[in-house]
Amino acid sequence: MKIAFIDEDLSPRTGSRRFTYNVARQLEKLGHEVHILTTRVNRKECFQEYLSIPVEIVTREASHLSRFRSLRYRSLLVDFVSSLSYHLKQASLVMEMSSKVEGKEYAAVMVHYHGEYWLLPYFYYLSKPVGVVYLNVVPPLPPPLALPFQELKLRRKIADRLCDFSYVGKWKKLSLSKLSLFVLPSRYLLEQAKRQGIIGNKKADFVPLGVDHSEFYPTGEEEPFALYLGRIHPHKSLELAVLAMKNTQPDKSLVIAGDVDESYLWYKEKLIRLAKEAKISDRFEIIPSPSDHEVIRLMQRCSVFLFPSTIDTFGLVVLEAMACGKPVVACNRGGVPEIIGDASFCLEPDVRQWHGTVRRLLSNSILRQRIGERALERSKVFSWESTSERLLRVLRNLSDTHVD
Repeated sequence: MKIAFIDEDLSPRTGSRRFTYNVARQLEKLGHEVHILTTRVNRKECFQEYLSIPVEIVTREASHLSRFRSLRYRSLLVDFVSSLSYHLKQASLVMEMSSKVEGKEYAAVMVHYHGEYWLLPYFYYLSKPVGVVYLNVVPPLPPPLALPFQELKLRRKIADRLCDFSYVGKWKKLSLSKLSLFVLPSRYLLEQAKRQGIIGNKKADFVPLGVDHSEFYPTGEEEPFALYLGRIHPHKSLELAVLAMKNTQPDKSLVIAGDVDESYLWYKEKLIRLAKEAKISDRFEIIPSPSDHEVIRLMQRCSVFLFPSTIDTFGLVVLEAMACGKPVVACNRGGVPEIIGDASFCLEPDVRQWHGTVRRLLSNSILRQRIGERALERSKVFSWESTSERLLRVLRNLSDTHVD
C-alpha cells in the first residue's frame, strides 16, 4: 500500500507527531511505501526521529503582515486582516502540497488535523476519493456546539466565512468530495465528532495510539516526587495537581515538566504563585522543554504520575507512564479512561478526591507497586505495531460501507 502522511507542522512534540513517525516506520517494515509531507520542521523542537527519516518540506511564504503582529496594540481590524491573510496564504500553500500527491496513485492520503482552519483543500488534486483526516481534536464551533475550552474569536469567524465565499471555498468543496474517511484516536472523540456533526455522511473509525515498550519501560527506580509531563497550558488544569500536593508528606515533591508557549508564560507564573499559597514552594519544580531522554527518565524515576487534564482526546503521556510501571492519577474525562481502564485511578476533577488519592499513594509503597504493575500490564494492550495493523485494516475499508 502506498500512503502519504501530511501534517502542517511536525515541530511540536505531541502524540500525533509520535504517531506519524512510529506508524510510518512500522508500515515500512511491513513493506508499504510511506511519504511524509509538511510545511515546517523545527530541528531544535521536534522529535529527533524526524531528523533521520525522509520528510518533504513545502516551504512557507513569509507573511507581508508580520509587522502588524509585532505591534504592542493590535486593533480588531488588523487582527482580522492578519487572520484572513494567513488563511489565504495557508490555502495556497496547501494547494501546493496537494499538487505534490497528484498522480502518484496513493491508496490513502492522510492529513492530521490539530485545530487549524477547517479542512483546507489538501485533497484538491486527488484523482479519486482516498482522502483521510486523522482528527486529533474537533474544530472550533460556535455555541451551543462548542466545548467549554473552545474559543471561536470574532476575527476567526469572519475570516472563516470570507474564506468559504472566496475561491478558497470552491477549492475546499472539491477537496471535500475526495475525503472518504475520518480516523480518530479514541471512542470518546469519535462520539463527540458525531454529536457535533463533524463526521456527516463520511466513514469513520478510531485508531488508538501506541507506545514503544523498548523505549518506555520500568527500571525499578522510584524517587519521592509526583510528576506531570506535557504542555504547560491552562487547558491542562494543572492547578489540580498543585493543590493535590497540599499537606502531603514534606519529603514528597511535585515536578511539572513540559513545553511552555511564550503566550502562556503567565500560566507558569500562576502555578508558581499557587504552589506558594499551598505552601509547597520548597518541593515544587517546573522543568521547561525537557529533552526526549529527560522525558523518559522522569517517568522512570517518579513515584506517581498525575494527569489532571479534562480535555485530552487520548493522552499518550499517560500510556507512556503506565509502560514505565507507574501508578496514574487522572481525570475521568476525554479519552484517558479508555487507556487506563481499571489499572489506575480515574477521578472527578475534584480537589478533595485528588488530594486523598495522591496522599494515599505517596504514603503507601505497597499500593504504588501493586497499581504500577497493573498499569504496566494494561499498557501492553497498546503498541505501535497494533496501531499500524488497525490503521491498515481501516484504510483497506475505504471503499466499503460505513465503518462502525
